Amino acid sequence: MQLERLYHLWSFFKAQNTNSAWIPKDTPQSWQFSTSTNGWTSNSHGLEWLKRVFEPESKKVSGDRPRLLIMDGHSSHITGSFIAFCIEKDIDLLILPPHCSHLLQPLDIAVYGPMKRYHALEVDRYSRAGVKRIQRAEWVGLFQNFRKKALNSSNIKAGWRGAGLVPFAPRKVLDSLPFNSSQQPSTPQMRTSNQDLDLSILRSSPPDGTELRQANQTFNKALADNDSLASPTRRYAKRMTRLVESQNAEIALLRKQLADAQEVIETRKKRTKGKRVKLQGQFVFSSEEVLKMVREAEEKPKEKKPRGRPRKRQLKN
Repeated sequence: MQLERLYHLWSFFKAQNTNSAWIPKDTPQSWQFSTSTNGWTSNSHGLEWLKRVFEPESKKVSGDRPRLLIMDGHSSHITGSFIAFCIEKDIDLLILPPHCSHLLQPLDIAVYGPMKRYHALEVDRYSRAGVKRIQRAEWVGLFQNFRKKALNSSNIKAGWRGAGLVPFAPRKVLDSLPFNSSQQPSTPQMRTSNQDLDLSILRSSPPDGTELRQANQTFNKALADNDSLASPTRRYAKRMTRLVESQNAEIALLRKQLADAQEVIETRKKRTKGKRVKLQGQFVFSSEEVLKMVREAEEKPKEKKPRGRPRKRQLKN
């Protein structure tokens, strides 16, 4: 029986201290966050992820059986502390050879690609709305959206299958090497008849962009197959179809920009300012832990600072 589990998120912000406003209220409590002054992972981040995410989460499924952890050879994955913890907890650490993760790592094969595309779509929505800088809380919300779309069962299984791991098929990797290229047979093109033209597209207002493009392609194909039309007529028809597609795309883009701008403005109006929280002696924190620290900070009495400049004392002779 195959068990499918998606581990809890473990991410970090580029900052020294965190702010409660960076984590939206609808963030899952199991998600964990950390901070990094340069925005990059480190040996400490890698070890904390191993201890706080992989080990307890995989233990729930494996029980007393050994576990396999496949890593891409990043320096934070092969430190002495990292390897020692794996040995102690009966975790088999498999380090991939360099420059081959695009063939051997399931994430690179079928997960990161869709995630990048969904990420670009989410960010593009803000860009079209005129937002030049996405706030941290907004990015966490965006990440929740495209993480659900990319990290699904189909993509994850495709990654393991594409790497030749499950089911075990090493020829899949060998067949992907440059010296084993294959040629695809060409498919003969079919002539287009008048019955292929979808006249309903002329009565839809406004027409769908994909349907309009497909209809224009069919129309231009019919023109090319018709020898009775003169060349100027064909050129005129092609220009008109391109003009219609361009104007239809521009209208759709303007409508989407307006809707996205209104959504961003309404979301920012609802979001309140957070409190800056110093994580003294704590390297990683969860959304639930941040909420607890913020409430403790709110309960502390505020010290009133004197207004204005301090008075100068007169020097006695």
